[in-house]
Amino acid sequence: MHTIALIRTTAVVLTLGAMAACSSTPKPTEQMAVSRTTVNRVAAEPEVSANAPVDIQKARDKLMQADKAMAEKNYKMARRLSEEAEVDARVAETRADAAQNANNLKQVQDSIRTLQDEINRRSPR
Repeated sequence: MHTIALIRTTAVVLTLGAMAACSSTPKPTEQMAVSRTTVNRVAAEPEVSANAPVDIQKARDKLMQADKAMAEKNYKMARRLSEEAEVDARVAETRADAAQNANNLKQVQDSIRTLQDEINRRSPR
């Protein structure tokens, strides 16, 4: 009899502990909002769609997975996916900026080359 009571008590304590662990993870409402804003802002930039479509799609997919995790009350997973979505969106933004900077550099180099050609043509030989 004493063993059965001990097993029941242990089971109750473990169950309460598991419930407390689940309820101690707060809803990542603020993180979700920040991530959603970041993903939407970056996705709206035309340069991102042109230069980093895979990265921005990864961000959107992870945000959708985070929404699903929130609906399932898996807040730890929702926070992690939300943070990853935000990082992926920032990666997409950085890739788009790098592509734009490379394009600007090429234009400057072309201008310099054109000016150098013009100087060479006008200089007396």
